[in-house]
Amino acid sequence: MNAAENRHAVVWLLLAQLLAILPLVAVLPLWIIAVWVASAWWYWRIISAGWSFPIGAVKGLLALAAIAGVYFSFASLFAIEAMVAILVLAVILKLLELKTERDHWLVLMLSYFVVACNLLFSQQIIDVLLSLLQVAALLVAQQTMNRDKTAVTTMLRSVGLMALQSLPLMLLLFVIFPRIGPLWTMPLPGGQGKVGMSDSLEFGDIAKLSQSGELAFRVRFDGELPDLASLYWRGLVLDEFDGRRWSRNTWSARNKISQAALSEPFVSYTVTLESALHQWFYVLPLGKIDRDDVYYSAQHQWLSKKPINGRVEYSAKSNFDQPLMDDSGGQRQNLQLGSRSENSQARALAAQWQEKFLEPRDRVSAAIAFYKATPFVYTLTPPLLGQNNVDEFLFNTQQGYCEHFAGSFVYLMRAAGVPARIVVGYHGGEFNKRDGYLLVHQSDAHAWAEVWYEDEGWVRVDPTATVAPSRIRLGAEALLSRQSGYLQDSPMSLRRFEWATRLRYFVDNMNYAWARWVLNFDSNIQNNFLRGVLGEISPQRMLIAVMLVGGLPLAIVAFFSLRLPTRQSEDLAARYYLASCRALARRGVPRLAGETPEDFLRRVMLEHPVWYEWLAVQTRLFSECSYFLAGGENYQRSLRKLKTYRRPRKWLDKSAIKALEGE
Repeated sequence: MNAAENRHAVVWLLLAQLLAILPLVAVLPLWIIAVWVASAWWYWRIISAGWSFPIGAVKGLLALAAIAGVYFSFASLFAIEAMVAILVLAVILKLLELKTERDHWLVLMLSYFVVACNLLFSQQIIDVLLSLLQVAALLVAQQTMNRDKTAVTTMLRSVGLMALQSLPLMLLLFVIFPRIGPLWTMPLPGGQGKVGMSDSLEFGDIAKLSQSGELAFRVRFDGELPDLASLYWRGLVLDEFDGRRWSRNTWSARNKISQAALSEPFVSYTVTLESALHQWFYVLPLGKIDRDDVYYSAQHQWLSKKPINGRVEYSAKSNFDQPLMDDSGGQRQNLQLGSRSENSQARALAAQWQEKFLEPRDRVSAAIAFYKATPFVYTLTPPLLGQNNVDEFLFNTQQGYCEHFAGSFVYLMRAAGVPARIVVGYHGGEFNKRDGYLLVHQSDAHAWAEVWYEDEGWVRVDPTATVAPSRIRLGAEALLSRQSGYLQDSPMSLRRFEWATRLRYFVDNMNYAWARWVLNFDSNIQNNFLRGVLGEISPQRMLIAVMLVGGLPLAIVAFFSLRLPTRQSEDLAARYYLASCRALARRGVPRLAGETPEDFLRRVMLEHPVWYEWLAVQTRLFSECSYFLAGGENYQRSLRKLKTYRRPRKWLDKSAIKALEGE
């Protein structure tokens, strides 16, 4: 294809390419858009002003500059984002050597891969709909390559027809094609682009996480929603402390134990966990997950046998009152204080409690009384702490977030001889009133403590509830919404407006349904569905099902397609003209066998002049369609008139004929 001779196709190609690239701005550097603008302008000057294509040396320098830009932007060429950026730049720079039809087709095909890359980073319903729009634009651009300028509505109609034709096959493949794991979700090096709970904790980490409005998971309860204050979503246990950072004991995490039988009454619920790069699940205490690919660790946490690398749904049951007993004998490790800091003041205070109170419960009560009496400030922006971070927080700054209170409390308990550990997860959530499920965001991230009692097991103690009770009773928003930086970069910051909240709930309803019925359609759900339909999954039954569901409709379509005449665009004009002739025949003016349109028109003029002027218009339109290029704008205009006025009217007069001719 000579682009200079088909600028209509070039315009559509550039528009479709831009539409394919724009959504990637969220993960790619903005300078890539500047490269597209420069390349598109350069190419347009080539085909409109006669500029020359760049020589090989210039194209080589541009390619090297693009690769260097990608490397400096991502510090790597092998990260997912970097590889996508290289693909996008290749598609863009290909414009500078777009000389032949083959080059045009290559750019189009590569643009389809760019659209697919959008789904690597997000698969929400809005992203899928946008991808469909991008594909439609590329198909329109594809049609313009072999056509003259055609109405957009005509091309969109053709695209819609192709989509409808492919829909049955797509649904069939979706249901029966073996699920091979998350196809679109890939781990991002260093966790880039992902916000979520880490397997270690330092003062200030959760405060940063709580400023994100990203969704962590959704929960649908089988019965009534429990009280908000009781929703402690237990995720990860951190029981090792080096003086600065809390982390989990990997041995305890790998130590599998049998969970005690869950007693009634319990709460049943289903959790849809968003994409995350970790191995643990979130449950209410004491929780039990109904899955074969998980195990229960000695730290009373549910872990996946393999890393979670995508969206996952699981059913769970919980009994809030059942104790967390521990027979592993690992309580001693929950007394170590770390060696990187002294925190002498905290140790001295804890030593007083240990000397004064013999019972662990009394020492815990003394610590709670200390937090109540001290004028602590619950804030998202606590000051930085030095080496003795516990001492500085407890006795100097006295400003912190939940991890400050939980971490300092556990340190005090360990110094007082009471085994204690940190538990990180989420607390509360936001109830979606439109569809009756719970939304838990990253802003609901929380940390609390667990202490060990010989007769009761691990007991939850939340010092945050002592310092800021409204955080637990009403949720994070009730306490933090007026603080600087809270959800400032999130659409959730608009939830003070009722219309914005309703809109957000509506969009989330669609995303939830999409995630449950499409994205979470894994091998387990597929096998259960096929067993419900087939009774037993076997090659013979699968073959019969495919033949019935897919082969039979295709055979019917093929049968009728072979029997019906091919409706090429050139035949439509003949069909409409013949319809006009049949309309006259019903009125006593038949067209004779072998009579040409011109001879028929002359005979009507002599024998039936009342129909002459109408038939003259139809004959002229039919003649125009025979000479115009099929698919062109003039052809389409004449064809539409021929179709519209193929049936005569007794009241048709000269003025009406002139109106027809003037349109």
